Amino acid sequence: MPKRPSRADGYDDHITMPHGIGDEPRPPMGHPVAYTTDSDAALARSLQEAELEELDAPLPAEQQPRRRRPWFCLLAVLACCILFLVEMAENEWKVQPFVCPASCAGRPCYEDGAACEANPLLGPTTAVMDKLGAKDDVAIFEEGEWWRVVACNWLHVGLIHLLLNMLAVGSLGCALERRFGFWRVGLLYVLSGLFGTLCSVLFLPGVLSLGASASVFGLVGATWADVILNYLARGTTRGAGLCQLLFLTALNLAIGLTPWVDNFMHLGGLVCGLVVGLMLFSKRHVDPRTGKNAYTCVQKEVVFCGVVLFLVLLGGVIAVSVSPEAQEAFRECGSCERLNCVEIDWFTDKPWWSCCFARNGAGTCTIEPANASTVIANCNVTAREPFSVPCHTSDPLCEYSPADVGSVSKLCTRLCSGC
Repeated sequence: MPKRPSRADGYDDHITMPHGIGDEPRPPMGHPVAYTTDSDAALARSLQEAELEELDAPLPAEQQPRRRRPWFCLLAVLACCILFLVEMAENEWKVQPFVCPASCAGRPCYEDGAACEANPLLGPTTAVMDKLGAKDDVAIFEEGEWWRVVACNWLHVGLIHLLLNMLAVGSLGCALERRFGFWRVGLLYVLSGLFGTLCSVLFLPGVLSLGASASVFGLVGATWADVILNYLARGTTRGAGLCQLLFLTALNLAIGLTPWVDNFMHLGGLVCGLVVGLMLFSKRHVDPRTGKNAYTCVQKEVVFCGVVLFLVLLGGVIAVSVSPEAQEAFRECGSCERLNCVEIDWFTDKPWWSCCFARNGAGTCTIEPANASTVIANCNVTAREPFSVPCHTSDPLCEYSPADVGSVSKLCTRLCSGC
């Protein structure tokens, strides 16, 4: 049996040539060889391809490198679960209902008449989330509560929100951490969350946001960085899972175009994860010419571009953090709203949803009759002073039934949002 070339040997072992080719051993890789005919050159290429295929084959069990345990991802999941328990404790261990069962005098209530606030994701009230550190741009910039930029990435709206994000951390993050280690994945996870939150603060002010979604999308961006650095830069896509990654990325970004998702947080995390991944996730591979582990020239160029992009992002974050003028300049980007929500009217006469609702914060609302012809919506919305909006009952848009929770909620949303 010919000896299998090893990574450590660098292909310096002689390999016995197949019968009929010649009795002389093949020179080590990297030595110049003169070929007399096209068939000799083709034969040499086929031998080199065979050796590269053998190189890509898995090593025997005794030569496999020790598998890293994904400690950071496990700790991140544990931290998010503990903080969700803190949220529920602050909410007196009560899960808000999926929908409120009744309407009392124009406001959602329980059947016994007590005030009700629904949470379709099965979690605490808006007030609890805001108290514990949800993204609130007024509190961050005007009251100096910068700790919210960190805290909101570890809190969740509800149990369903928590489970979805933790499943994503387990499937994406654990694989990346086994491949690249604790510190690189941990740094990328935290930075992606911070940058995604700042993007949301800038482009979607007045809207309460929280969750690990920015960090999760950072892991998606890091997976793309791995494909670019360690597959495409070597001229191959074999084993990269490119089609699955492309489909999942497109699907999640499409979901982010609905008015119920903070897509600026997603996009910010994705961009930061990609940039940080391009800086940190490059791996050496065996050079077929020398048999040694080394970075390719393309990998080095991509890493350099990643460093430049990271410095640009860092400079932008610093400028926005200290300059109110820069904040206003970003917020005046009218076309940027289309990155957060797109109205779709496929197969229908009217849009499936209104993107106007995506720009309005969470809060509470009650509907009260002012007189026989007018009702008033009392709105208490995040990042705004409480206000009231009148509506004439003769207007078809103001029709509602005080006993119907759904119609009260729709009228509240329409009047308080201005949509």
